[in-house]
Amino acid sequence: MARPSLAERLSAMDKPDHATEAGAMWGSVRPLLVLGRILMVGMLIIVGEIFDDVRVAGLTIGVWALVLGIPLFLLISSFITYVDRLVGLEGKEDAKC
Repeated sequence: MARPSLAERLSAMDKPDHATEAGAMWGSVRPLLVLGRILMVGMLIIVGEIFDDVRVAGLTIGVWALVLGIPLFLLISSFITYVDRLVGLEGKEDAKC
């Protein structure tokens, strides 16, 4: 199957994408969540290295950062995946109508 030419791709960009309101809002919020998730991983590493000597309840702050950060990372990731599927299903239902 041949790839579309540059002219075809440019003309396709001029056509509206018929995004739903939910899809448009999610398109604005999703990059912020993804960026926040990346920053959170960076902050986990930084906090773990800076406060390596400080202990709270017998564990270092770095361990606490991991204990709290990994579940939060997984929660945000699962939320992003869930809403991606939800918005994708709405788009398919709108296309059928």
